Amino acid sequence: MDLRGNVSDVVEAMAKNEESVSRLYQAYADKFPAQKAFWSGLAADEMTHAAWIRGLQAKMREGSLSISRDRFKIQPVRGFTAYLERELASAREPGMSPINALSAALYIEESIIEQRFFEVFVPDAPELKRILADLANSSKAHLEKVRDEWGKQRLSTSR
Repeated sequence: MDLRGNVSDVVEAMAKNEESVSRLYQAYADKFPAQKAFWSGLAADEMTHAAWIRGLQAKMREGSLSISRDRFKIQPVRGFTAYLERELASAREPGMSPINALSAALYIEESIIEQRFFEVFVPDAPELKRILADLANSSKAHLEKVRDEWGKQRLSTSR
């Protein structure tokens, strides 16, 4: 079995996951014009995350980054991507409210943090440690933004 191919599959699955999150958030931006800037900003960040992850693949080929095979199973990431695609289909249907979208985003961001997706990488260089820390910090910032927006939306719908 070609380990490089497997590692490449892992990295690509993670990048595609970020792109799926981006597509979902952009669908929310299109669906909820009052929150367009909020959702579009998150969607753009997710595309940046995908690019960072793909950049890590080059570092792996150079040998300055490895992947923790014991820590990572590709199937849950693929399952999460499938969940995101189902949410995207839901977002395109009538009847979804902003609070529903925010609740889905809250689940997504919490899941990324709780599953510690980015801890699959084992950085061997300070620059790579910084990139991975940036990915983790950006995910935490997304969670806080979504929580804040969820709270605002919750208040406005309870009045």
